Formats: sequence, structure tokens, C-alpha cells
Amino acid sequence: MPYVFFLVICFIWGSSFILMKKATLWLSPISVGCWRVVAGGLVLLALFWLWRQRAHVRRADWFPLLGCIVLGFAWPYCLQPEIIARHGSAFVGMTVGFTPLLTVLFSIPMLGILPTTRQTVGVIGALVCLGLLMWDGVQREIPWTDVLLAFSVPATYALTNNWIRRSLMHVPPLELTLVCLLGSGLLLLPLAMAVPNTRPVVADQWAWSLAAVITLGVLGTGLSTCLFMHLVQTQGPLFAGMVTNLVPIGAILWGWADHEQVTLLQVSAVLGIVAMVSLVQFGSARPRVRPVDEDALAEISEPVIAPQPQLACCPEDC
Repeated sequence: MPYVFFLVICFIWGSSFILMKKATLWLSPISVGCWRVVAGGLVLLALFWLWRQRAHVRRADWFPLLGCIVLGFAWPYCLQPEIIARHGSAFVGMTVGFTPLLTVLFSIPMLGILPTTRQTVGVIGALVCLGLLMWDGVQREIPWTDVLLAFSVPATYALTNNWIRRSLMHVPPLELTLVCLLGSGLLLLPLAMAVPNTRPVVADQWAWSLAAVITLGVLGTGLSTCLFMHLVQTQGPLFAGMVTNLVPIGAILWGWADHEQVTLLQVSAVLGIVAMVSLVQFGSARPRVRPVDEDALAEISEPVIAPQPQLACCPEDC
């Protein structure tokens, strides 16, 4: 199942960038970021209530949760639609592919985990291919400020993935994703209401824009992020983070279908990325460990006192 979840997330997130592009035809970029997390959060809230889940978040978890909300959700979801509106969906989709390399770098001081030789070769190889993609973007005269802003997204993603692995492993993926989405929605909602839309609006595209942001929220933000949290907790941040190495494929294909520029260099680099991801991921999934039933464990741990045999009374003793 980890590989099935991996491929499902790749497909959904690879399609998210073109959905953001279509949503910004009528909505402001910050409104797109706001309503996608609100829609995703409401879906997960309904699932949390229907499945009658109990809360696992403790008071000590609020600080790492706040970091995840701000860095891993509010910042990228607010920034990505703006960069996409300026330079297209394919460019931003390429930048998130740097998440695995940054995940490896952050995991060394945060988790004390050193990557294996195979993982190192695969991540570095993917970095070279992604560097070619970025060079292609720079050749199209994208400002360096926007390049750096786009690069901040995989940096915050990598930091958040390791932070979850270090401090929030006891929180189930559904509850963790729900709290992060609702928290980021509370941060972005006042901004979406206060910041005016300075971009031209295509009035006749309002229905497509609303459909795009709803799909983006329910699938691209709610359900897929919950699956991603599950992979982070059960398979580790590097395994889960390699999803973002395949996201550029979907972004480029959707961009090409939407008449964005796609070059031979981009196609060659993407094929190299697929090869590197296969190298890192093959055989790296770990079987899921069944959680321990604490009540059953308590019963097993209780000392068992064997009943003492009752001695029969002999006639001679009477």
C-alpha cells in the first residue's frame, strides 16, 4: 500500500498546479490558498466526526503544530498561487522537486539520520536533473527574487516533514492534517478578506475557478495531504518527500496541455528524475507495524496469581 499511496499523491499533486492556475483566473492568489485549506479542512473534519475519532493532540504539541501550520501550510499555500499566476504552473511544479534533497539535509541535524549510499546517489542525481529544469526557467528571464521565493516552498516542506517525524509521531495522520489545515485557514482567511485582488479577473471563468479551487481543496489539500502525513509517519520523511520528485512530471504535462512552453531539456530532465526516484524508492517501503492495544497490554502486564489448591481433610485428622 505505501507505493499505491505514493502514486496517488503524485498524480493529485502533479495536477494541483494547473488547478491553481485556473483558480486564479477569477480569484486572487491568496484567496485560492485560503479556500483550498478551508475546503480540505472541512472534508477532514467531517471524516473525523463520522469516524468518531478521539483527540491525541497534547498541550506540548502546540508549538511544533504552530510551526507546521505556518511553514508547511500557510506560507506555501499563500505563495504558490501568486508565483503560478506570474510564471505558469510548470515552473512552480519543478521547484517543489527539491524537497527530498532538503529533507535529507535537514534530517541529519534534526533526526540524526544519515542517508544510505543508494539514497544519496538517487537524491543527488535528481538534484542534477532538477537543476537543469531550473536553468531552463532562468533562461526564460524569470526574476531571481521569484526563483528564491519558489525555492522557499520546498525548504519549508522539508523542514515540516522532519519536524513531524521528530515531534508529532503520536498524532494520527487524519487529526494532524485536520489541525494544520484549519489552523492555516484561520491565518489566511483574514488576509484573503483584507488584501485586494490586483490581478485582472476573467469574469466568465468564475465557474471553472470555483470548481478548480474546490477540487484543489478536497483532493489536492485534504485527502492527499492526509495520505502524505501517513507516509511521513510510517515510511519516513525521505520516502514521502520523494513524491515531490515526480510532481514536476504532472506539472509539465498539464502545462504543455495548457499551451505553456515545454522544451526537450525539460523532458530529458524529467526522465532522469523518474530514474533517480526509482533508484531511491525500490524496496525501501517498510511494513506497517500494528499499533499496540494499551488496554490489552495492561491486562497482560498484570501479575496473574494462580489459585491455591484446596487441601482435602483426611479422616485421621478429624
